[in-house]
Amino acid sequence: MSMSDDGKPLRSFRESPWRYSQFVILGLVAAGLVKWLSPQTWLVALVIGAAIGIGYWMLEKKRGVI
Repeated sequence: MSMSDDGKPLRSFRESPWRYSQFVILGLVAAGLVKWLSPQTWLVALVIGAAIGIGYWMLEKKRGVI
């Protein structure tokens, strides 16, 4: 494991609290695509994006990655 400048070992992405950001980013990208490709309102697009992000999180949790 590598060491940072302050002497603490660097954590991998899996050990980082930022690992959950991938689900948020996926949800926002999906919401943007839904809004762009369909006549849905932003609220509906964000709900669909949230459902996709949560679904992906549940899939990864079931696989044991998280």
